[in-house]
Amino acid sequence: MKKVLAIGLALTFVISIAIVAIAAEEMFSLKGPIVSVDAKAKTVTVNSVEGVTTAADNRWKGNVTFAINDMTKISMDKEKKTFNDLKAGQNVKVKFHEKNGKSSAVEIMIMSGKKASGY
Repeated sequence: MKKVLAIGLALTFVISIAIVAIAAEEMFSLKGPIVSVDAKAKTVTVNSVEGVTTAADNRWKGNVTFAINDMTKISMDKEKKTFNDLKAGQNVKVKFHEKNGKSSAVEIMIMSGKKASGY
């Protein structure tokens, strides 16, 4: 019983460290139309028209390419969507983080007609 408890506590500790590490990554967001979708590379390029202003070098101005993975949440009006639903010309809001110079999308929200008119 003590062994099971010790393993459980150790596992809880490791999971909590992982959660803190993920939460520590700085999150950014930007809005703009999708320029292109590359299914083979699993990336989406968005023309940044509104959003990130914290980068001193303004590296998120113009076209920004985001890596997409299985953990990327994609939605439209609270309805779950998939990578295949992303199309050039759609206005989106992308929440992302950057690691080793690579921008990875955490969440992509496809804007419906009403929301998109604010651009």
